[in-house]
Order: sequence, then C-alpha cells, then structure tokens
Amino acid sequence: MQKKLTTALTLYLVLVFSLTAFAKQEKTQKTHQIEKLTVTAQKRAEDPQKVPIAMDVMSDIFIEDAIMQNTMDLTRFSPNVFMKDSPFENVIVIRGISSFGSSLNSPAAYYVNGVGYALHYMHDNELFDVERIEILKGPQGTLYGRNSESGVINIITKQPDNTLRGKILGEYGNYNSYRGVAKVSGPVIKDKLFLGAAAQYKYSDGYIENIHYGDDDVASVNRFNGRATLRWTPSEAWDISLIADLVNTDDTVGVFRYAKGSNITSPFETRHDEVDEHFKENGNSQVLNINYQADNWKLTSVTGVTYRTYSKFNDSDLWDNSARRMTNDYTYDDSQYSQEIRINSTGNGRLQWLGGLFASFEETNTNHENKSITANRVLSHHIAEIQSQGYAAFGQATYAIIPELRLTFGLRLDNQNLEGDYKNPVTNVSLQEDLDFTELLPKISISYDATPDATAYATVAKGYLAGGYNWCMNPTENTFNFDPEYSWNYEIGLKTNWLENRLGVNLALFYITTEDKQVSNIEPVTHLNTIANAAEASSYGFEIQVTAKPTEGLEVFANLGYTQAKFDNFLSSAWNSSYTDVVTQDLEGNYLPYAPKYTYNAGIQYRAENGFMGRVDLFGTGQFYGDAANSCEQEAYQLVNLRVGYEKENWEAYVWSKNLFDQEYLTWFQPNGSNLYAMDGPPLTFGVTVGYRF
Repeated sequence: MQKKLTTALTLYLVLVFSLTAFAKQEKTQKTHQIEKLTVTAQKRAEDPQKVPIAMDVMSDIFIEDAIMQNTMDLTRFSPNVFMKDSPFENVIVIRGISSFGSSLNSPAAYYVNGVGYALHYMHDNELFDVERIEILKGPQGTLYGRNSESGVINIITKQPDNTLRGKILGEYGNYNSYRGVAKVSGPVIKDKLFLGAAAQYKYSDGYIENIHYGDDDVASVNRFNGRATLRWTPSEAWDISLIADLVNTDDTVGVFRYAKGSNITSPFETRHDEVDEHFKENGNSQVLNINYQADNWKLTSVTGVTYRTYSKFNDSDLWDNSARRMTNDYTYDDSQYSQEIRINSTGNGRLQWLGGLFASFEETNTNHENKSITANRVLSHHIAEIQSQGYAAFGQATYAIIPELRLTFGLRLDNQNLEGDYKNPVTNVSLQEDLDFTELLPKISISYDATPDATAYATVAKGYLAGGYNWCMNPTENTFNFDPEYSWNYEIGLKTNWLENRLGVNLALFYITTEDKQVSNIEPVTHLNTIANAAEASSYGFEIQVTAKPTEGLEVFANLGYTQAKFDNFLSSAWNSSYTDVVTQDLEGNYLPYAPKYTYNAGIQYRAENGFMGRVDLFGTGQFYGDAANSCEQEAYQLVNLRVGYEKENWEAYVWSKNLFDQEYLTWFQPNGSNLYAMDGPPLTFGVTVGYRF
C-alpha cells in the first residue's frame, strides 16, 4: 500500500504540474530550454548530446536542488548505477558489473579534477562546491586506463574567476544532525590571479541504537572537508590551477546487525558489546592543472598527489555474548602520485584528435587483525604492502566522413607492474610476488546526426579490471595472486532534443561479456577462501532518460535503467550446510551480486519568479542479491525525497525530507551460515537549511 501511495503521489504531481504548464505555454512568448552543458568526458570540451557515450551530467544547480551530498546520493540519479555501501565498502556498480567481497578496487573509476581515486574506500565522497559531475557508462579504458571496466565518475569542482562570490549555509535535522558550509572565491589580481576556498562540517548522532548499552549514537557522523583553489592566467593562452583538498572523518560504526537467524534484531537496533567501534579517515590531495591553448591545439598537464589513511574497528561477532567476543581491527594507508600529459586538436575541422602519456606510482599498506577478546588471542593477522607502477600511451581520433557522419577510433597501451609482500604472524606465512600486466584497450564508435537535434551512435569498447593480490584470506603460494578480468561492451544509442530544446530523450542499449571474472571461491585443496578468475558473465539492458522544461521555472525528469547481469559459467566451491565438507555449486544463470534488475528515478521541480521553490524526487531500486549463490536478497523498494523553500537575491531557506515514507531497506548484507549480517539504509530524515550568498 505504501509503495502504491508513493508512486501515485509522485505521478499525480508530475501530471498536474505538467498539464498546467503546457496549458499556459500558449499564453507566453518566452523560450524555455533545457540547460546546455559542456562536458570533458573524452578529455576535450564537447556537447554531451554529440558524444557517443551513454552518460549522465549533473550541474551545480541540479546537485544542490536534489539534496545530493555524497556519492550514494549521486548514484540514485543515474539509471543502472548502484552503490554497495557500508563503512567498509563503497563499491560502485554500473550495468551490473560488481567486484568480489574483499577487493580494494572498484570496477568503476572515480576521478576528481582529473586525478583518479584508486581505492573504493575513497569513492563515498562528500559533494560540496562542485561545478558538475559526469557519469560515463561502459568501459572507458582507452582514455582512463585500468579499473574503468564498467564506467567512470568524473567530479569537477568550481574554479574561481573575476566574480567575487561567497556563501554561508547552515542546516539542522533530526537525529541531532547539522551541517555547515562556507565558501568564497574571487580575484586577487583582476584577470590574472584568483583564489577560492570552501569548507564543510557535518555531524549527526545517527539513526542506530545499541540496545546492549542503550546508546543511540553508535552510528554517529563527524566529518570535515576543505578545499582551496589557486588559479593563475598570466595570458589568454595559459590557465593554471592548484587545487588542494583535505578530509577528516571520525565516525562511529556500530551499524551492523543480524537481519536473519537466531540473533536477529529489529531495523536500526544492534546488540554489540564493544564501545569503540569507529571509522577514521585522514587525507589530503593536491592537483596541478596546466593548460596552454594555441591556435589549433591545446596542451594539458595534470599532476596529482593523493594520500589517505583509514582506521576501522568493529565488533565482528555483532552480539553481546561475553563467551564469544571478537573484534576486527583494520588499518589502511594509500599514497599515489600521477602525471598525465596530453595534447588535442581544437576548432571545427573534420579531424579531431587527442594523444597523451600517463604514469603513476601507488603504495598501499593494509593491516587486518581479527581477535578473540574472550580468549585473548589473535585469530588471524594479515599484513600486506602493495606497490604499483603504471605507464600508458593513448590516443583517440574522430573523423567526419561527411559533416553528419563521424567515425572514432581510440587505443591505449597500458602497463602495470606490481610488487606484493604479505606476512601473517599467526600462521608464520610470508609471501612475495611481482606481477606485470600489459593490455591493449581499443574503442571504436560511429555516430550520425540524423537531424541537428538527433544523434545515433554505436560503440564497441574493451575494458579490464586489473589483477592483484589475495591480501586477507590466508593466501598460500598458489593462491596469493589473481589475474585481470576482461570485458567487451557493445552499445547503440540515440540522443535527441525536441520542441526547441524543451524536451530531451536519450536511449542506450548495451550488451557486455566478461571473461576471467574475479570471484571469491574456496580453494579445493586447502579449503581456504581465495580469489580466482573462475567465472564468465554477461550483462544486457537499456537506459532511457527524459528531461522536459515545458514552461518557465518548471522541470520534469525521469530515468529508467534495466539490467540482466548473470553468470554464464561459474562452478563455485562452497561449504555444505553443516560446514563439514566443500562441495561444488553450479552458479550458471545466477545474478551477479549487488546488480539490481532495474533502477529508476523521476521528479518534478518548480521555481517561481516570486522565490518559491519546490521539488519531489522518486527513486526505485529493483531486487538484487548479496552473494553469488543468490542465497540472500533485498526486495525492490522505493524512496521519496521532498524539498520546499523560498529564495531571494541573497538568501534562501528550505525544509526538506529524505525517505519521506520511512521505507526500510538494506544497503549491505552478507550471509554467514543461517545468519545474515546487514546494514540498514537511512530511515526518514528531515530538516531545515538556511543560506546567505553574495
């Protein structure tokens, strides 16, 4: 009943506002058009409607209006994009392509200002002072390299210019939640030197109660993010910017509970006997972007330095049984240095080209200790140091056979050298192995402008998820490393604008094959968990996006994605129900984990001349499974967000709500025998936001 009411309310609002707007349209001579954006998805400035890639683009205004504060929020606005979200995992799943449980990397690449964030722990980013976000679907290995197998998320932050602007924002909501944002930017020397600074602080008691201690703040959030941007334009040809980011997180993570089994608790309730469960993150990054614009070409240099440390501690038995107290203690640190230099043509010639070189160095250190507090004994202890050096040369060219018909070909030569060292003080195992992967990543596409407002395209592209090390599952000499997995993406699409750019409709259909898929498995001889290239999979489906601006101030949008992502071949080794022997399971035809069968969102927003602003968003997520055996599932669910406010020239005020109908759902779950470990998605939250800008 709740789902029907939710859908009926949203559709009713869309219908009433849309019909009213179109009825009024005949009485006005104004032109109301969809906002035109420029994207750099192919590392050059382009019209997104002419790029032969299925993509979603969100502007800064859209991000603020949609109450989009982090990557989890972002993924709900992009069809066939999903996030496997918990304090320990932030894996982005695009078109059903997911990764194994203990992976360090996601099959979707994540970039901020042109620099990749290597570990998926970095991907649940706080979004503030953002210029735009681009979500590219399908393999993007030609221009972005490894670990862009399923797609890329590009985040571009705001650059200061000659306009002095600033904003102060305060927000308060239920669960004693508050957020503050302050930002300012402008010229230091007009036309030459500019400075921008932005900061955000967020705190919340959280929505989880530990009924063992009676604590209602065991999922508290305490986060600070800062950014400073220095931009120098010594002449019209040069544009140089230095961007520095800072992040500090001190959250409490008593968020996991039993959702099934003898120790089940109600949603948003846990029974832990540890008091210091935490997730701490500290890090900084610096990006130096240098651009030189000549008459017919442009030179770009992107230098990036990122550093992150993570400390995680949690009650691993998830229960307050004094006879069986166990804890997990994780620490990670990751440092990365990268350099990309590329040159591309400019202008409107028949041949558009781009070429570049890339190099990176990354060091990742992990330390995972599982301890029995009751027995005062360390049960397992995994210490790993992984160093990676990457090099690449890439190029892409687009040739207009006739003005309406364009052929694009791209190729990347990608090399990665890894050095892995592993130690286990408990088992006295010490392993070391060097790996080397060299890949050719091609892409070819053809696009045709049937009319100035309708472009059809077809694309074939190869992607891969790099190989690595089994760093936390008691590896042996034979199971210490695994190889890359490979995918081919076949896609056709149509991008259209109608009614003088007041209605946009985009459609993409895709088919993906994956070989040597990396999966969690049990090694038949030792009966130890491992990572193996033991499966083949495929995914097919479509995305459709509709945006309309029928009249002044009114916007209506809807997106739908459908995916069938399944194993085509996977003979899995698993424990039997009594955990006495390892048996073989044929998982052919099973759905890939965390691959919803569909996702959708629809919304309507109205911004009146008198300052009133109102917006409703509906999000839907189809059924998905938490493991390859499809033994546990999250049923389909819907969420509704609401935002209403008043805006004047210098100030704004809003009331808002997320998950308006208090839908219960899980964002992460994992079977363990007859039990199910799980994390609840946020319940109904609401609050007030007030801001002043100049």
